[in-house]
Amino acid sequence: MKSLLRSADFAVRAFGFLRQDVGSCLLFFVCGLVLRGVPELLVSWYPVGYETITWYAPGMMTFAGRGLGDVFVEFFRSGPLFYVLMWFAVNVFGAHPFVVLKVFGPLLYGCLAVSFFAFVRRGLRLEWRLAFVATLLLVFQVAALRVSWDRFRTVLGLVFVFSALTVLRSDSRRKWWFVGGLAILAVFSREYVALVLFVVILGLAVWERRNAVRSLVALAPALLVFGVVVYFGLAGLVGSYALDASRGYLWTVQDAFVIFLVCYVALLPFVVWRLLRKRDRLVSLMVAWLFFASFSVVLGWLAVPGYQRWLMLLVFPFCVLAVWGFESFGLFGRRRLWALVAVVLAFVVVGAGYSTGAYSYVGWFPNSYVAVNLAQSSVGWSEVDDVRAVLAWLDDHAVSGSSVLTEECFYGWTLLYLERANVDVRVIAYGAASSPDSVLEQASSEGSSRVYLVWFTERSVDGFSVIYSWNAVSAFEYVGFA
Repeated sequence: MKSLLRSADFAVRAFGFLRQDVGSCLLFFVCGLVLRGVPELLVSWYPVGYETITWYAPGMMTFAGRGLGDVFVEFFRSGPLFYVLMWFAVNVFGAHPFVVLKVFGPLLYGCLAVSFFAFVRRGLRLEWRLAFVATLLLVFQVAALRVSWDRFRTVLGLVFVFSALTVLRSDSRRKWWFVGGLAILAVFSREYVALVLFVVILGLAVWERRNAVRSLVALAPALLVFGVVVYFGLAGLVGSYALDASRGYLWTVQDAFVIFLVCYVALLPFVVWRLLRKRDRLVSLMVAWLFFASFSVVLGWLAVPGYQRWLMLLVFPFCVLAVWGFESFGLFGRRRLWALVAVVLAFVVVGAGYSTGAYSYVGWFPNSYVAVNLAQSSVGWSEVDDVRAVLAWLDDHAVSGSSVLTEECFYGWTLLYLERANVDVRVIAYGAASSPDSVLEQASSEGSSRVYLVWFTERSVDGFSVIYSWNAVSAFEYVGFA
């Protein structure tokens, strides 16, 4: 009997601790850390993610012995704050880049969960149960997990964005100093994420007709840095990167809608119901900008670039709107609490399956951006050894002064495992799902004696013939020079 009383007392104390903001933050940090860490444990020899191998790891391999200022300048337009943190991890702690990336991804996701909870709890001033459910919902969303998979700079920027918005709604006399500082950190993390912060803060100042001067003054340094990063003004937000040129206008528009449905179809009923009723200005501004940026692809070359990235960010305001929708449907009442538990549990199961790779519906809807699950990289794990074998062969047989063409999915692996890369063999990358013809002219103009291509064995490429194969991957040679 005493043991039962002790257990009941412990449960009451634990629940009481979780109902405190500190307890909730700790829970969500651990939850995000574990959920994002599982795929790293399942694939223990390489960091998961597309950009981790394609862009992050190759750059980090050069950090040993380099100065911090050199790294900051080199990556100034590519989220320098992230690379500064990576420089410290590589040089100060002596960790291998693969280890750093495998640890940093889960830690970032845990921090994102905490910053989001703080935002909905203190920034939007939701009562605890609504803030708790909104954050729990977010952590297990496919879109949020997809961002955490390899968009480390984006996640880092989002932590600062939600921190800034939380401070914005506080009563502190010095809040504008903190908002300005956090905005600069957001820009240095990922400039397009910081743009969301600018739109929301300046939009609120106009909508509410107050704090316009304070908002501009506080954001002025961050706006200046933003202008430098995107080539002064907003030139980096319009132009040739808006559409997928290799696939065309209709495919791009279709892709945007498919990604939207894949990520949000289950949330939409609750989101729409809430949008048709009372709205919050801050959340409304965030939704309006993200929705416009996501579907501006219908404008063709005038669209805002990166529709895939804007689409992923919709998950944050949508989780808030969905919880308000739950409330409107009465799911937080005692009589319908079972329905709330069932809905949230369904999202938890889907998110857990997506994270671990145990099951996923994403593969049913082919798209350009949302990975089938998190337990994968730019190529299949069964193909990594094949890639390394082909690159080892090229190391021994490639002619000096030649070029190797690599699609994005092979680019990082080539820089990592082709020892002659950019020494006497030039590595030239081309866009995902596009043709190597786009860079053939570059290889020719640079005077390449031979042009090789790393590609999948089963897929023929016009103008190239196979010269070496190892299971699923082959080295091709361009025959047009013959």
